[in-house]
Amino acid sequence: MEILHILYDHPDNPWLGGGAAGRAKALAPFFLNQEDSIHFVSGGFPGCESENVQGHIHYSFTPHYGKYILSRLFYSIKTAALVNKIKKTQKIDILVEDISIFNLIFPSLFWKGPTVSLVHNYLGKQCFKKLGFLGIIPFLMERHYLKHRKNFIVVSEALKRRVLAINPSANVAVIHNGIDESAFRLSVQDSARKIGFIGRLEINQKGLDVLIDSFSKLKERNYHFEALIIGGGKDEHKVRQMIKERGLDSSVEFTGRLDNSRFTRLSECAIVCMPSRFEGWGITAIEAAAEGIPVIASNIEGLNEAVLDNQTGILIQNDPSSLAEAIINLLQDEKMRSTFSSNAKEHAKKFRWENIAILQRQFYLDVINDYITSHL
Repeated sequence: MEILHILYDHPDNPWLGGGAAGRAKALAPFFLNQEDSIHFVSGGFPGCESENVQGHIHYSFTPHYGKYILSRLFYSIKTAALVNKIKKTQKIDILVEDISIFNLIFPSLFWKGPTVSLVHNYLGKQCFKKLGFLGIIPFLMERHYLKHRKNFIVVSEALKRRVLAINPSANVAVIHNGIDESAFRLSVQDSARKIGFIGRLEINQKGLDVLIDSFSKLKERNYHFEALIIGGGKDEHKVRQMIKERGLDSSVEFTGRLDNSRFTRLSECAIVCMPSRFEGWGITAIEAAAEGIPVIASNIEGLNEAVLDNQTGILIQNDPSSLAEAIINLLQDEKMRSTFSSNAKEHAKKFRWENIAILQRQFYLDVINDYITSHL
């Protein structure tokens, strides 16, 4: 099977190398084992080349000129031309797109064959909270994308409900995100006492302002703590500045973006916090669970499937006071942490990439067969 995958994200993209890029990277080896090939069309970033071939994985990058906003813009402008160029030189069996409402891509204008759309999250009215009145553009784009595509892979049951509410005739498969096998090889350290965060450093989506404000409340209560922030992203400088302004420098350590060594650092954490405002699923919550680390997370769609309330962690209202209270309660209750830890490890075993790859590849094949049948 020859797969053309439109995906702005890339694991090495310093601006946006999040869950979508991680999923694509994790699944690729399983597709290659079936003698498939994958050609990614991705957004450019500092240090990337226009073309990169690694065996049966081929990357084509759009221009970036050293700026995130230009990278996004040229990805929208140049993707169609790149796909048309690729079509002339190689066979394509299926086009896969990771939907992003911040990239105006319309595959139907340049591809008439079988198509699968991957949906990782749903913003809805969050568009307005993030962009004010300008949020009307991504808000309408999201509804347009979901209404006019046909075949979807979504990462949670909540997302499936969202898609079907807008597009009742859609063909929607729930195929959760998986986690790296390295996470299963480690366990939370017996001496672990740190409060952890792992993920992309993006303030609005990930609720990092809520997390930092909760740290301030711990400080106000003279509650001694150590925190570990694992990850990088476009808001890293702002997050570091917020920590400094609140006088939390001595309590918070930043690791920057890490590869699989993130799991070793994660094992230093007794708990992990995810005060996100929106998530499609919450892959880092499952990574923490695989190591037996309880998670305190916002009680929002997607995350409330990844974190089982009062079983593998605690779901809270997304405000600093609730988060600070939950942190103190969980750190002080060793018995609760131990129970959550055992439950979390069992929960995480359901999300191995190999099983997810089998389901996703079969969905691709079904879409191809349905397309062939309908065009006989």
